[in-house]
Amino acid sequence: MRWFSIAVCAKSILVSVLASKSRRSPLDSLSRTPYTCAALALLAVSIGASDVKARFISQVYFMSIIDYIAADQVMVGVVSSSKKQLIEQLAERGAVLTGISQRSLFEMIMRRERLGSTAIGDGIAIPHAVHGDLTRTIGIIAVLATPIDFDAADKKPVDIVCLVIGPQDADCDHLKCVSSVAKLLGDVAVRNQLRQAKTAEALLQSLAARSDVAA
Repeated sequence: MRWFSIAVCAKSILVSVLASKSRRSPLDSLSRTPYTCAALALLAVSIGASDVKARFISQVYFMSIIDYIAADQVMVGVVSSSKKQLIEQLAERGAVLTGISQRSLFEMIMRRERLGSTAIGDGIAIPHAVHGDLTRTIGIIAVLATPIDFDAADKKPVDIVCLVIGPQDADCDHLKCVSSVAKLLGDVAVRNQLRQAKTAEALLQSLAARSDVAA
């Protein structure tokens, strides 16, 4: 299931990259854009080549989601009845953090979801997108009080969601963050700790501890 989740995430990354390109974003150089990260992710998952895998690990796996998350970017005990409502809640928090309108963020995230669900299995979803007005990559983690349907390939409802949004010209930074989140949340112990966390501070402590172990 761990490799299934990584493969689904890699596919999701590639879809996002192609979608960004189709919108005439400044993602034009293969050496300095998300194409590099997406290609490495897919190759490392599909063929396991040692040189590709080593490069992918050095660029992605040693990153920590903690670098992108603060207490005001954690939502615990979220009550949502649908994917749309949850994304509205995430967009609302994102608007407060970035100064970008909630509607703009909501439409950006939903546009990506219409290309295919960002649920990667085991109750996890990692919605992600880029926005021209963003200047840095940020993450927002939400742990739901009750799981909701997220159109996951494994048919399991989702209760842990990490939104990752970043600038269009971030040299694949936000896609590295997506991959880092997928790896971290692929650990069943991490998922259990997040589901048991009662406060944002407790959740961050769990993430920091697991990130230190992974490093």
